Amino acid sequence: MTRPSPDQIRLPFVTQRPLEDGCGASVLQMLTGRPLGEIEAHFGWKDGELRRSTWDDIIRILPRFGWRFAARQAVESWDDVQGLAVMHVHDDHFMLYDADNRVFYDPWEFEGPSLSTNRKPISTLAIWKPED
Repeated sequence: MTRPSPDQIRLPFVTQRPLEDGCGASVLQMLTGRPLGEIEAHFGWKDGELRRSTWDDIIRILPRFGWRFAARQAVESWDDVQGLAVMHVHDDHFMLYDADNRVFYDPWEFEGPSLSTNRKPISTLAIWKPED
């Protein structure tokens, strides 16, 4: 896996590992910098249950932290994505993609953002930071 240079990295990286669930919370944690427990409280998950995320959750929670977004769109390739985006990819997983710098922020990875991925995109939600 090829790592981006420091000037290409726009967001802090958070891994969901060793857990196998909670990718949506990890994505929101990377975007907001907030503690995981605070992010999880917005999902309403109960102790011991599967921490499953949906587009409805992401769209409901993003504005609470000041993030703006465009309409969700189906995509067939990474080339269809512009700017910074929350991505839903095959295997029912959420991650971030910075198309401007071609950097993938996959919370399933242990070691941080990458310049490549084997994941296939399904849909995207373009997002803007609160100060943008």
